[in-house]
Amino acid sequence: MQILMPEDPVFMTRFLEMEEPLLHSLYYLHLGHLPREQAETIRRAYEGWSDIQAATPKFLSWHTPTAFELAEPRRESEGYRLHSPDGEQLISLYAVEANTESISCLTACLSLLEEAEKEMGGALAGALQEIRKPRERDLVDNFRRVLRALRIPAPPALLASLRDAAPDGPVQEVSLDAAQHAEYATYGVQFCHALSSGDWFTYTMHRSLYL
Repeated sequence: MQILMPEDPVFMTRFLEMEEPLLHSLYYLHLGHLPREQAETIRRAYEGWSDIQAATPKFLSWHTPTAFELAEPRRESEGYRLHSPDGEQLISLYAVEANTESISCLTACLSLLEEAEKEMGGALAGALQEIRKPRERDLVDNFRRVLRALRIPAPPALLASLRDAAPDGPVQEVSLDAAQHAEYATYGVQFCHALSSGDWFTYTMHRSLYL
C-alpha cells in the first residue's frame, strides 16, 4: 500500500516520537520484563515502524524540539515543489510504499498499549508510566494519532500527480489541477484533524501549513 508523507514538521516530530522515546525504550529497557506475547507484539511493531521509516525520504527525518520551529531546510535537489492551480506553493507530499503488515503490527501494539493503560497494573503499565514521567506528551495518544494519520487513504488523483516527483522521479515542480487540489485540501483537513484535534491553538497552527 502507498501512504502519503507530508513535509510537515508536526507530523515528523510525532512520527519520530513513536520510536524515541516509546518503542525504543520499551524494546531496549523493558522487553525482557514483559510476558512473551506482549514482548513479541512490541518487537514486531518496532520492526514495522522501522520499515516505514526506512522507506521515508531521508531529508524528511529532521526533528525539532518544538513542532513549529523552523527546521533545517532541505537542499532543493532532494525533493520537489508542489503548487496549487493558482501557483501558490503547498506542503510537498511524498508517496511511501508501506507494507500492510507494518501497519497491522503497529495497530496491534496500540491495542496492547491502550489495554495496559486501562488496567493500571502489570509490567507494561509500569513501563509506560516510567517512560512518560519526564515528558509532557501522552506517548500512547501520540502513537494513536500518528497511526490514524498513516491510515488515511492516499487520494488517487493526488497520488497519481506525484508519480514522477523527485527524489524518486525527475520532476522538480508539480502543479495540481482543480480536482487534485480538492483532494489535497480534503486530505490536509483529515491529516491535521488526526494529529492535532483537541487543542484549538495547535490545530489552527497546524492547519495553517496547508492553507
